[in-house]
Amino acid sequence: MTTSIFFKNRTLKHIVFWILYLLIWIVMDVMYGASLIKASYKYLGCLLEIPFYYIHMYYLWPKYISTKRYAYYFLTFIPLLIINSLLVKLFQYYFVYPVLLDIPKLPSDYFSFPRILDFARAILLWFGPPTAIKILQDHYENKINLEKIKKEQKISELNFLRSQMNPHFLFNTLNNLYSLSLKGSKKTPEALLQLSNLLSYTLYEGSEDKISLEKEIHHLHDYIELEKLRFGNRLNLQMEITGNFSGVMITPLILIPIVENAFKHCSLNERGDVDIQIKIAVTNDELHISTVNPVGNSVKEGNKNGIGVQNLSKRLQIIYPQKHTFRLEERTHKFYVDLSIQLDN
Repeated sequence: MTTSIFFKNRTLKHIVFWILYLLIWIVMDVMYGASLIKASYKYLGCLLEIPFYYIHMYYLWPKYISTKRYAYYFLTFIPLLIINSLLVKLFQYYFVYPVLLDIPKLPSDYFSFPRILDFARAILLWFGPPTAIKILQDHYENKINLEKIKKEQKISELNFLRSQMNPHFLFNTLNNLYSLSLKGSKKTPEALLQLSNLLSYTLYEGSEDKISLEKEIHHLHDYIELEKLRFGNRLNLQMEITGNFSGVMITPLILIPIVENAFKHCSLNERGDVDIQIKIAVTNDELHISTVNPVGNSVKEGNKNGIGVQNLSKRLQIIYPQKHTFRLEERTHKFYVDLSIQLDN
């Protein structure tokens, strides 16, 4: 309980620090032959130096050094340092030496400018360790705060991308259902059930940081079954899944944007067969996903990658920085997507 109060009370921590710091200097003087009483009286002047330290570190430093106004800093700091040196010497001259140490006779040049400057140098030396500690502490806290801000920005961006994903996916799926209803298909109820499963996944499990690859593939199967209802016999789907998926965890909603992109291109071909190849493999602690699909006749140059794929690319950069490769390429009237992710051991 006492320790907890100490760490929460900033004023108490500062008081204890200065007491310990003064004791170190007093002990050093004692080690060099001074008596404990004389050494203690000698450092009474520090009671006037400590307020100057706080003026320097909590006002001058952040106001001028942090804003790179170095000329203003030195023009303010040097006069204040000299004034502080003079005040300490006055305190010693009229109280410490004649009253406490019983030394009535002091050098005639005690208040000369060179002696004041020499004492100012001693104050700077005395302030050295506390100043270094404060600067290092501020640097560490700023670094921690910056990392925290960056992390919060990434989380906010990721949440925004996830929030985009659900309505985007729902929009495409409702279009599929609309197409089925126009044809009067008896498979519409089955499609609605598939949609219910998909929405349950995206709304609940899709918000998790990690999910098993097996669940993600099961989710993908639901989506593919829904697409099969729309394309019917026109769809020639080759799907290959290899590797040991047991215990493999990935961020959710990685597979479906890639497969959805393949079906999106194919939906632009209103007639003829639709050939889609999907490969998913886990090898050597890497997840590989690739799709090959024909390019729709109505796809315009510069608009071949939909919201889902662009969204996925941004999510991958946030979640798997420098741990993934994501390539999209069109050649010989086919569109190729290839994604590799390094899995955590």
